[in-house]
Amino acid sequence: MRYFYRYYLLLFLIVLVWRAYDLPLRFWNGLIWSDAEGYYLYLPATFIYGTFEELPVRTTDQFFMYEGTNKRFTKYTCGVAIMQAPFFWVADQLVKIKGLERDGYSAFYIRSIQWAAIFYAFLGLLLLKKILTRHFTEGITFLTLLGLFFGTNLFHYAVQEPGMSHVYSFFLFALFVYLTPDFYQKPGWKRFALMGFLLGLIVLIRPTNLFLLIYLLGYGIRSRHDLQVRVRFIQRHFGQLLIAPLCSLLVFVPQFVYWKYISGDWLIYSYGEEGFKWLNPKIDRLLFDIKNGWLLFSPMAGLGLIGLFLAFKRNAYDSRIILTLLLVLIYIWSSWWCWWFGGAFGQRNFVEWYVLLAFPFALLAQRIFEQKYRILQVVYSLVFFAALYYGFYLCLSFTGPHYEWWEWHLVTEHMIKFKLFKP
Repeated sequence: MRYFYRYYLLLFLIVLVWRAYDLPLRFWNGLIWSDAEGYYLYLPATFIYGTFEELPVRTTDQFFMYEGTNKRFTKYTCGVAIMQAPFFWVADQLVKIKGLERDGYSAFYIRSIQWAAIFYAFLGLLLLKKILTRHFTEGITFLTLLGLFFGTNLFHYAVQEPGMSHVYSFFLFALFVYLTPDFYQKPGWKRFALMGFLLGLIVLIRPTNLFLLIYLLGYGIRSRHDLQVRVRFIQRHFGQLLIAPLCSLLVFVPQFVYWKYISGDWLIYSYGEEGFKWLNPKIDRLLFDIKNGWLLFSPMAGLGLIGLFLAFKRNAYDSRIILTLLLVLIYIWSSWWCWWFGGAFGQRNFVEWYVLLAFPFALLAQRIFEQKYRILQVVYSLVFFAALYYGFYLCLSFTGPHYEWWEWHLVTEHMIKFKLFKP
C-alpha cells in the first residue's frame, strides 16, 4: 500500500488525460465558447492580432464591441488567461512551425486549454495531498481526494469545461492554503509578497474569492490568547506586510490597462446591470434545485458539511472560519440575479472552496474509522461509494447546458441499472 499511496495521483492523471482525449463532441466544440471564450480572448488579442479592434470571436452574441468603439469587450477579467498563457504560447509556436493558420481556435489552441487545466488540476491535487498528510493518514487523505475529485463537479471543470475559471482557482487555493502555515512560522517580506501576489491573482480570477483572506487572517486562532498573539504579529511585521497589498495590486495592472484602453477609465464595473438581490436569496434552490443545485449534483460535499459540524465545537482545522465563510458565500451566491450561474454542472462556485472543505471531509472519515462500531464504518463506506458513483456518473452523462428533471430521471434510471448512458 505504501507504493499505492505514493503514486495514486498518477492514476488520477491518467483518468484526466483519458477523458480529455475521449471528450464528447459537445464539450470539444464548447471548450472556447461563451464564458470560457470571455476568459480566453485576451490571448489571441495579445499574441496573434495585437489588438482588440475588430477581434474575431466565436460567441458573437455575447462579446460585442464596447459602446462607441470597434474594440471587443469582455466582462471577464484576465486572470485565467494569465495562467493559460504558457500553454497558449506553446500551441502558437507549434502552429507557426507547421505553417497553419494562427486563428486562436484550431485544435492546437484547444488542446493547450485542456493541458493547462490538467496541469493545474494535478498540481492542485498534489498540493492538497501534501496539506492533508500534515494532519491525516495516507488512507484518509486518499479517500478525501478520491471523493472530492471524482464525486463532485471538480472533475467536470478540470476536464469537461477546462476553459472556465474554477480549476485554476482550485490550484491557487491549494497553493495559498499550503503556504499559510509558513506565513506565520517563517515571516518575511518575500513570504508576504508571494502571498499578496497569490491573493491578487485569486481575486482577479474571481472577485468573491477575496473572502479567502479571512481564512489567512483567522488561521490557527482558537482562543482569546491566540487572537492577541495574532494582533501582536501584525503589529510587529506591519511594515513588511504592506508589501502584500502592493503585490496584489500589481497583479491587477494588466486588467486596469485593458479597462483604460477599452473605456477610457482605469476601473469599471464590467457586469453592467447585473447585480444582487440581497433581500431575496434563493438558498434552497442554490443547494437543491435541478438547475445546478450544489448538493443535488455533488452530495459527496455533504460529507464535508457533516464534518464541519462535528469539528465546530473544538474549532478543529479552523472549522468555524470555514463554516462561516461557506455560509456567507452561500448567501452571496444565492442573492446573485443568476443564482444558478448559467449553463453549468452543479454550483460551480464551490469548486475552489473544496480545498477548505477537504479538512472536515477528512476529519469525518478519520472519526468514523476510529470508531469501534463496525456498522458505522460499513454505513459510511456505502454512502461514500454511492455518492462517488452517483456524482461521477452524472458528470460523464452530462450534456448541458444544465440538467432538467426529465434528463436527470433518465440518467439516474440508467445509473440504478448499472447501464451505460449514452447522451
